[in-house]
Amino acid sequence: MRRGPALLLATAVLAGCNSGSDDAAKPAAGAAKEVTETVATLQTATRDRDFKRICDELLSRAAKERAGGNDCAELVRSTAGDVRRPKITPLSIRVRGDRADVRVRTTARGQSAIEDTIQLVRERGSWRIAALASG
Repeated sequence: MRRGPALLLATAVLAGCNSGSDDAAKPAAGAAKEVTETVATLQTATRDRDFKRICDELLSRAAKERAGGNDCAELVRSTAGDVRRPKITPLSIRVRGDRADVRVRTTARGQSAIEDTIQLVRERGSWRIAALASG
């Protein structure tokens, strides 16, 4: 299950992301800010090893099913419980209606940097982690 740890690592530490590319960084606003807050909450839950919260509150329904459904928290713990000092560098955010993509570079102690895109969907009134797409 290569994607399980990568998804958690990729979403573990996203905070302060902005949606612009101007020389002076501007704080995210609107949907981009909400997306950033969702991933920042995931950062905290991952750091605290609150895998139940990740599965129940932060993953989309489909992502939770792919991660084991009712066994999600235990399976996520078994695949991502060893991730230490995760860090993510947001490269860009793109929001299109009820979908968002966050291009990121992630690192963790003892692991090489990974560049990926975190996909989010608006579901049940909030932004949820839907998938990690290579590319």
